Amino acid sequence: MQTVAVALVMALVLLGVTGLASLQAGDGPEYLNKSTMRKLEQTQPAGDTQPSTILFDLPDGWAANENDQGGLTLVDPTRTARRLNLLTVVTSEKTSPEQMVIRFIELHPDASFRATLQPAAQPFVFTLTQTQLRGAQFIGISTDDTGMVREHMLACLTPDGLHYWLIYLTDSVPPDSDVSESLRVNTRLLQVVYRSAREAQE
Repeated sequence: MQTVAVALVMALVLLGVTGLASLQAGDGPEYLNKSTMRKLEQTQPAGDTQPSTILFDLPDGWAANENDQGGLTLVDPTRTARRLNLLTVVTSEKTSPEQMVIRFIELHPDASFRATLQPAAQPFVFTLTQTQLRGAQFIGISTDDTGMVREHMLACLTPDGLHYWLIYLTDSVPPDSDVSESLRVNTRLLQVVYRSAREAQE
């Protein structure tokens, strides 16, 4: 698992955020424009004939920055603490979605995240009907030194246990705010994004 460990550490440092998530049913937030799509291309290892390209529906109007790791970071312009990160990871050994979530937590560089992380919902695994992508999701919260509540939401998707797309949403709210409502809205957003995953049509 050394390869996946190195890849995840690099990805987490690149993101500069904390997190993870679980899913609840519900319609997408009003600000999600389903006609807005950004394409992420997964690089396959040597020997495969073509890279795999997946399209996601992403929030309309959020500022987007691409990076050299094949990922995308979007920031909510009305609430800059809320960030949606998409990145790809390729492992050298087959890894289950549950293991990928655990690795993400274990390798997170933020010590306060690891020390204060608590699940906010029961984690679970799933298979997307349209693409047969397998995945896992977890929602958690942590606190920082100022008492701010950090929301962490992660969904990971894979076709084969080797190639992964990670959808990672983070947000910060004051401890005296309605954390449960914020979690509900952000969970619905994560759900809409990862359930929109589909293969690009050539």
